[in-house]
Amino acid sequence: MLMKKYMFHIIAVCFVFSFNLSFAQSWHTNFGDTLQFSDGSEACPNHCPYVKHIYVLDSSLYMGGAFTYAGNLELRHLAKWQNYQWFNLGITYSMDDTYCIIKYENKLFVGGGTGWYPNDNNNLQGLSYWDGESWHSPCTELFTGDIRNFIIFNDTLFVCGWFNEISGVPGHIVKAYYDGEWINVGDLNVNRGMVYEVYNNQLLLGTRYNGIRMRTGASTWEIFAGMSSGTVNDMVVDTINNFLYIGSAFNYVDDTLFSSNVAMYDGFQWHSLDSGVSADVLSVEMYHGDLYVGGVCSETTNGLELKYIGRWDGTQWHDLQGGCAGGVFALSVFQDTLIVGGAFYQVGLGENPQRALALAKWYMPETGCNYLQPVLHAYEEYSIPKDTFYMEDGQAEVHFYNNNAYVDSWFWDFGDGGSSDVREPVHTYTDIGEFNVQVTVTDGECIKSANKTIYIGEGSTIAQTKIPEMHLYPNPTNNDFIVEIYLPSYKNVKLKITGLNGKQIETIKIIGETTNISTRGWSSGTYVCNLFVDGKLVKVEKLVFE
Repeated sequence: MLMKKYMFHIIAVCFVFSFNLSFAQSWHTNFGDTLQFSDGSEACPNHCPYVKHIYVLDSSLYMGGAFTYAGNLELRHLAKWQNYQWFNLGITYSMDDTYCIIKYENKLFVGGGTGWYPNDNNNLQGLSYWDGESWHSPCTELFTGDIRNFIIFNDTLFVCGWFNEISGVPGHIVKAYYDGEWINVGDLNVNRGMVYEVYNNQLLLGTRYNGIRMRTGASTWEIFAGMSSGTVNDMVVDTINNFLYIGSAFNYVDDTLFSSNVAMYDGFQWHSLDSGVSADVLSVEMYHGDLYVGGVCSETTNGLELKYIGRWDGTQWHDLQGGCAGGVFALSVFQDTLIVGGAFYQVGLGENPQRALALAKWYMPETGCNYLQPVLHAYEEYSIPKDTFYMEDGQAEVHFYNNNAYVDSWFWDFGDGGSSDVREPVHTYTDIGEFNVQVTVTDGECIKSANKTIYIGEGSTIAQTKIPEMHLYPNPTNNDFIVEIYLPSYKNVKLKITGLNGKQIETIKIIGETTNISTRGWSSGTYVCNLFVDGKLVKVEKLVFE
C-alpha cells in the first residue's frame, strides 16, 4: 500500500520537476552553483566544503555544514535550496558547524556546535530559530553546549546533544520544548545524545558510546533492546517492514551479535547485515525499499568496495557506481531522489566520475517486490521470541507476530491444519510435536512468505502452585554472581541465560541450591536468567551486568 503511494508521488513529481533522470540507476550533480569556501571550488580536494545535515521541507532543501558560498552568494554554514537556486537565511557570519534543522511552530530551529551563532551574536550560540525575517534565541539564558538532533514527538520538540541545562531547566543530554517553555525530560548518564527516532510509538535516543535509550516515562529512560554500548550516529525506520536500522560505530549489538557499524532490529531481535561495513556509518536512509548507508566506510566486512556509500537490498550489499571521493555525512529523500551530502568532490568513481562538491543526487528505480520482507515470530511475552512451548491442561496457546502492518492481506498456516487471516493471531495447539508455521503476505501484486518451526512439548510435572524460588546476587554486578534456587529435586534442572532479544548466551546445569556463574567475556547490559525444570520454563529473573 505504501509503495502504491510512492508510485503516485513519483508520477506527480515528474510533471512538476525536471531532474532529467533516466530509468537506470545513476548519479546527478545539477544543484546550480557549487557549495564552496571563499578560496573557490578549485581548492578542493585540499580544502573541501561539507554538508552534515539535510532537511526536507515541502519543495525546499535546507543544508547545514561547513561552507561559505554558492557561486557569489554568501551562505555561512546554512542554506536553503529551491528550484535550482540557493537562498541565504540572513546569516553574514558564523564560525562553527550546523548539525540539525527542523520546522516547529512555524519557526526554523537550528542546532550546532558551541561556535555556531548567526551574525556573531553570542546570545544565539548553539541553538536559535529563524522566523523568516531575523534570528532569535528560544532560551532565556545563554545556552552552553551543543545540539545534535531534533525531533517532534507528540507535538513537542525534543532536542539532544551535550548540555546540563537550558534556560535554567536542569537535565543532562535531553530536553523538550513546548509552547515557549523548556521541559525537564530526564537526566541521562551518557556521553552525548546523537539522534532521535520514533519506533513502535516509542521515543528512542541514540547516544555516543552508550547505545540506545528508550523513553519510558515523563523523565525516565531505559536501555533499548539490550543495546547498552556503542555509538549510534543515526537511525531510520523501514515503515513497510517495521524494521529499525541503526548506523553507528560498534562491533556488537545486544552485546552478543557481531555486526560491524550497522544493524537491524525487527521488533523482537537484532540482525547483522551480512556482518556490516568496515568503518563508522554516519547516516542511514530508506529509499525505494532499500537501506542506504553513508559514512567513512570504504568496504563491507566481506570485502565489497563501497567508497563511503552503500545499498543493502535486504539480503546483500551493493556499491553505487564506485561511490564518492570522500566521506558521506547526510542522506535524505527528496522528489523521488536520494540527496547525498558529505565531504566529497567526485561521485560515480567507476567508469564516469563526476565533479560534485559536498552534494549529489542518486536515482534508483523501484526494485519490484524486493521491498517486502516478512518476518515471523512466536512468543508468550511480547518482544521475546520463542520456539518451544509446553502444554497446560492439554493445550498450548501460542502468539504469533508479523511485521507487515500495511499490506493488503495475511494468511497463516499453523502446521496442524489450522489457519488465520489476521496479522497477529493467537493459535491453540492440542498435540505435541514439531510444527512448521508459515505466514504469506500480499501487497498488490507482491506475495511473500516467512516460515518458522515451533515445538510443542508435554507439560511440567511440577505442581502449578509450587513456583520455585530463585535469587541472583549481587544484582547489579560487575563480576561473577551467585544463583540460589530452592527445589525439592535438582534432577533435569537448567539455567538458560539470554540477552534481552532472546539470543542464548549459555546454558548451565543446576545440581544444588547454590551455583556460581562466571561472567568472563560478558559485555555490560541486561541479561535474562530462565530456569527450566524438566524442560519447562518455571522462573525468570533479570540480571544487570555493569
